[in-house]
Amino acid sequence: MHNSLAIESAPPADSTKAENYRVKVISGNAIDSALLQRWRALQESNPELENPCFAPEFTQAVAAARNDVEVGIIEVGRKVVAIFPFQRKAGGRAVPVGGIVSDYQGLICGADFSCDSRELLKACGLVSWDFDRLLATQGFFKSFHKLCEPSALVDLSQGYEAYVAERRAAGSEQIKKCMNLMRRLELEIGPIRFVPHSPDRSALSKVLAWKSGQYQKTGWRDLFALKWGRSLVEQIHATQSESFAGMLSLLYAGEKLLAGHIGMRSRSVWHYWFPAYDPQFAKYSPGLLLLLKMAEHAPNIGLLTIDLGTGMTLYKRRLMNASIFVAEGSVERTSWLSFLRRARRKARQLMVGAAT
Repeated sequence: MHNSLAIESAPPADSTKAENYRVKVISGNAIDSALLQRWRALQESNPELENPCFAPEFTQAVAAARNDVEVGIIEVGRKVVAIFPFQRKAGGRAVPVGGIVSDYQGLICGADFSCDSRELLKACGLVSWDFDRLLATQGFFKSFHKLCEPSALVDLSQGYEAYVAERRAAGSEQIKKCMNLMRRLELEIGPIRFVPHSPDRSALSKVLAWKSGQYQKTGWRDLFALKWGRSLVEQIHATQSESFAGMLSLLYAGEKLLAGHIGMRSRSVWHYWFPAYDPQFAKYSPGLLLLLKMAEHAPNIGLLTIDLGTGMTLYKRRLMNASIFVAEGSVERTSWLSFLRRARRKARQLMVGAAT
C-alpha cells in the first residue's frame, strides 16, 4: 500500500516548509536486506533507540511468530527517513510490534524527525494506535500521552566497580546483601558459576518452565503457554549477530542450575526481559544474584547499560542509577471507532466514580 501525504519534518530554525513524504506499508515478513540496513543505520544514529526492542531483528522475530505485523516506511524521495512497525488489529486499530512483550515503542527515526501522528495513521490505513511504553521524548506523540513513568536503567558506562561504589554511596545495601548471599550459597550448595550466554535449548526450556510456574502462581497470563510467545523467545534466543542477539544467562551452584534469564542485547544495551529461578532455592535470591553477575560481566563485552524496564519494584529502586521516561496513551483519528472507544472510557470512569 502506498500513500502520499504531507508530514512535517523537523525543519531548520529559519524554515517552516513541509516536505512531501510517501508512506508505504509492507508485511513484517517482507523486510529485505536494504531496508534492514537502513533500519539499523537509523537506529544507531539516534542514541534514544539503543534498546534492542527498536532493532529490525526484533520486529522480524515477532513477524515470524505472528501474522499481524506490518511496517510503515516513511520516505522522502527515495530515502527512508522513518520506520513505524506495528501490529494491525480488527477495525483499523493497531498496537506496537510485540504488544505486551515490547518494553520500548516508537518510530525508528533520526533525533530531529517530526510528523503529524494522525496523518501517519491515515497513511497506514489505521484509525488508532495504542501504546503503553512509548519513548516520551518522541514529541510528535506528546499530546496523546495519558501518563508517563520511569523505566529503570543500570548505567555501567564507568565500569562495574564504579557502579558498586556509586550504589554504596547512594545508601543502597542491596549489593552488599547479595554478596553475603553468594558466600552463603557457595558454602551450602557449591561454587558459583555464571554463564553469560548458553545456546542450550533444554536450559531455555527449563527457564521458561520456571517462568510459567511464576505466572500461574501470581495469576498472570502465561505468555509461554501461547504458541507465538514461546516461538518469539526461541527465535530471539537463536539470533546471534554483532548488533542484535538473544542472551540466555545461567547461574549455577555446583552442578545445580539455580536461575536463568532470557533477554536480548543491542551493541550497547542488555535488555532485562524474562528472569526466572528454581523455587526451591528462593531463600538465596538467585534471580538477584544472576542479575549482579550480568552487571559484572556486561562491560567486558561492551554492554554499557542493563535496561530493567518499567514497574518500580523494590529491587529496581535499589539497583537502578538512571532512568528514561515512557508514556501510555493512544493516537486516535476521528472515526466511529474513536467515538465508541471514548464512550466506553467515559462509561468506565462513571462506573468507577459511582463505586467510590
